[in-house]
Amino acid sequence: MTEGYLRNRYSVTMRRMPTSTPTSNRNSPDKPQLPVISLAELQSLLKNLGQPAFRAKQIIDWRNKGVLNPDEMKNIPGELRAILKDELLCEPLRLIRRQLSSDGTRKYLFALNRPRVSGKMVESVLIPEEKRGTVCISSQVGCVLDCPFCHTGTQAFEANLTAGEIVAQVLAIKSDLRSEPMSGDLHNDITHIVYMGMGEPLANEDGVHGSLAALLSDEGLKLSRRRITVSTSGLVPQIKRLGELFQVNLAISLHSAIDELRDSLVPINRKYPLKQLRNCLNHFPMGKQRHITLEYVLLHETNDRDEDLQALIDFVNPERERVNLIQFNPYPGSPYEGSSKEHMSKFAQNLISKGIRATVRRSRGEDIMAACGQLKAETSDQ
Repeated sequence: MTEGYLRNRYSVTMRRMPTSTPTSNRNSPDKPQLPVISLAELQSLLKNLGQPAFRAKQIIDWRNKGVLNPDEMKNIPGELRAILKDELLCEPLRLIRRQLSSDGTRKYLFALNRPRVSGKMVESVLIPEEKRGTVCISSQVGCVLDCPFCHTGTQAFEANLTAGEIVAQVLAIKSDLRSEPMSGDLHNDITHIVYMGMGEPLANEDGVHGSLAALLSDEGLKLSRRRITVSTSGLVPQIKRLGELFQVNLAISLHSAIDELRDSLVPINRKYPLKQLRNCLNHFPMGKQRHITLEYVLLHETNDRDEDLQALIDFVNPERERVNLIQFNPYPGSPYEGSSKEHMSKFAQNLISKGIRATVRRSRGEDIMAACGQLKAETSDQ
């Protein structure tokens, strides 16, 4: 999306996007990116280069295992490996650091490889459980929105990720699991993906839509729509388009059901207030036995009061939605304090007593700043 497009749509809370000039043509963003290239596109490319079409399927098979470096594709001839490096952006990301939490969570710091944003950083998180492995992926470098309780929101917005860069996060973690499996009873594969990392996903429709198409494709990881969740702060037109095109799971970063308070906590509410959001959610397409998740970080004496509880009860549509109460995860310099565990439990029970499905999310990876709202990658490797 262009800077002007974003300014027009999100003028309430947008930060200025940086501009720069490409320094190299070798890794031009116009080059096809291996993580999202289709089989037909790759076959056509190879044909034009005088290479046999059957090689495309071999390359795609390697890609889907998480192998993006042509030098590691053992059944691909050396000549073709060199061609792939020249004609494609094979590795959109470069792993800079991996951190391990005491609970098994892994946090990854990646640098972008394409010009203009080369060296800029994004973070992704693997959250392993006994029966599932969830990857939390980023969609932007920084964030275009200024939610004051979120650590990512304090980082200046620098770029939208391409579809290839988004999918490359998943493939890199898939590769990491193959080389270093989880220990104990933790699941050793990626079963679920949540767009809840750095950035506002629906402010980057091109990248997010392209990545969803690739992840859902039979040529890609063939994930079910039921296993992908896109989180948004409430960009109403974009929510409508997402429902029309993909019907994946939807999560709303709600955090308050009072307009005046939400204007402060989630500033996009000034453009798309709760009445508009409510109408949009009522019409979002969902399959049977599916629901919309309303995410609600509980902040002490900010949005956890009796009036906040009642407003939330009045807002929720119990037949279509559930509430996910989230522990506030502190970060350096934050002015907020989280609600106590006892208060969170009481808040949840009050919702349940009104027929609303409510859960308290278990915080994971807090010791490595990998928990909800803690991702931030300001530095560059250059």
